[in-house]
Amino acid sequence: NWSKSWLMQTSRDMQFKGNSMLPMAKDSFGDQEKAAIQRVVDSGFYTMGREVQKFEEAFAEWVGAKNAIMVNSGSSANLLLVTSLLYRSQDKTKLLKPGDEVIVPALSWPTTVWPIVQLGLVPVFADVDPETLALCPKSMQGCLSEKTKAVFLIHVLGHSAKMDEMLHFCEENELLLLEDSCESLGSHYQKKHVGRFGYGGTFSHFFSHHLSTIEGGTVITDDDELAEDLRSLRSHGWARGRKDFQEIEKKHKEIDPRFLFVVPGYNLKPTEIQAAVGQVQLERLDSFLSGRDTFVSSLDSNFSEIDWLEIIGGKNITNKENSRRARRHSWMYVPFLLKEKSPVDVEEAKKIFEKNGVETRPIIAGNLTRHPAIDGVHFKQPVSLYNSEHIMDRGFMMGCQTRVSSETEETLKKLALELKKI
Repeated sequence: NWSKSWLMQTSRDMQFKGNSMLPMAKDSFGDQEKAAIQRVVDSGFYTMGREVQKFEEAFAEWVGAKNAIMVNSGSSANLLLVTSLLYRSQDKTKLLKPGDEVIVPALSWPTTVWPIVQLGLVPVFADVDPETLALCPKSMQGCLSEKTKAVFLIHVLGHSAKMDEMLHFCEENELLLLEDSCESLGSHYQKKHVGRFGYGGTFSHFFSHHLSTIEGGTVITDDDELAEDLRSLRSHGWARGRKDFQEIEKKHKEIDPRFLFVVPGYNLKPTEIQAAVGQVQLERLDSFLSGRDTFVSSLDSNFSEIDWLEIIGGKNITNKENSRRARRHSWMYVPFLLKEKSPVDVEEAKKIFEKNGVETRPIIAGNLTRHPAIDGVHFKQPVSLYNSEHIMDRGFMMGCQTRVSSETEETLKKLALELKKI
C-alpha cells in the first residue's frame, strides 16, 4: 500500500514532465561521476573510508572551513549539529538541556526544526525578513526568554542572511548560532562563506542541490574539539578515528578500544560512492553556480515586463560578484511572490507555469506552524508570523538550471508571453 501510494504521488508530481523543459532539477552527472562510482565498485570497499576523507578535505577547503564532517543527508547534518548541543565528550559546562529554547524561522524546512523537538528542546518560531527569507532580528527579539539558548538560522534558497545583524543579536543575548546552509552552498556574506559564522554550519548534497552526492550532507566547524565529537556522534558514539583516541583509550583501559564509545551517537555515515561522486561534483561546482547565474539572468530578462510577479532576491541578479570567495548569492531554486495587485492568485499562477512546462513547488514548507505535523509538538510562537504567512499564501518557486539551452530559452519566452496576456 505504501509503495502504491508513493508511486501515485510521484506520478502526480511528474504528470507534465513528459513535455517539460524545466523540471525542479535535472541530472548533473556525467562520465566523470560514473567513472568515480565504478572506481569505488572496483575497489570492493563501499562503507565510509578514504573517499569520504578526501571529500571532507576538499569540501572544507572549498568553503574555507577548518573541519568538514560528511554524513548521509542534509537532514542528518542538522540532527548531528543539534545533538552536539546536548552531548559532548570533553567540556560539558555549556551544554543545553531538555526544555531549553531555540529560536527558529517559521518559514523553514521541517528537518531544521524536528531535531530540536526530538531531542527535548523547544522550538520558538520567529518571523522572517521578506528580502532574504531568513530570520528577522526584530521578530527574534520578541522570542527571547530566560530559557533561550540558541538560534538555528536558515540561509534560504541561496540567499545569505544579514549576518552582521544576526551576530550582533546572538552576541548581545549570549546565544549560540547554528546555520542551516543546506540550500546555499556557494553563498557568501562579506566574502565569508555561509555556515562559518557561528557554532557550526550544515549543507545538503541532495539530487536537486548545488552539489549532488545523490543523498548526502556535511557539517562544518572551525572548532577542532567539536569536530571530533561530531565524528563520534556520526558513528555510533565510537572513539575510534578521533585524533585524541589514544588519550581516551588510556583513561578506559578496561574497555576493548575497538568498541569504545564516548558519546550517545547514531549511524549517519555516508558511503564511499557518495563521497567519490562528491569529489567530482566539487570540481565542477564553480561552473554549476555560474550556469545558475546565467539561467536566472535569462529568466529575469524574459520576465522584466511582468509587473505583478516579483523574483525574491532579484536585486542579486546584477548586484553580485562571481568569484568563488565573494559570490553573494547562489541560486538554488527561483522564488516568486505575487504582488498585491496580481490579476491571479498563487494557485492560478502555478497552473500557468506548469501548463507551459515549468515545474513549481511552494517556497520550502511555508509557515511550518500551519502543518499537521506540528500538532502535539511542544513549541512556542510569541510573535506574529505575518511575512511567513504572506510568503506561504502568495509565493512559489521554480527550478534553477545549470545551463541555458535553446530549448530552455524558448520555454522561458513562451511562459513569459503567456503571463503577459493576463
